[in-house]
Amino acid sequence: MRFLAFLSILAIFLLCLSFGPVNTKPTSDEGREPVCEEISMIRCPRNYEPVCGSDNWTYDNECLLCREMIKKNIRIRITKNGKC
Repeated sequence: MRFLAFLSILAIFLLCLSFGPVNTKPTSDEGREPVCEEISMIRCPRNYEPVCGSDNWTYDNECLLCREMIKKNIRIRITKNGKC
């Protein structure tokens, strides 16, 4: 009986590990934090000032990078100005 209880607890523990917090780790610690203003999250400007994200994607501007961070619930840093 104790063995079954141990297996049950172990199974629950392994499930918690596998389905724990998702996307809370930053994709990278290199680069700088984007400046995300709440007002700009409603509608981003259409200006083309590309930035390279730590996820190796090029975003048309910093605002669009911020929107992607919110959408995917991950931290993306700016590794450089310009295309990746």
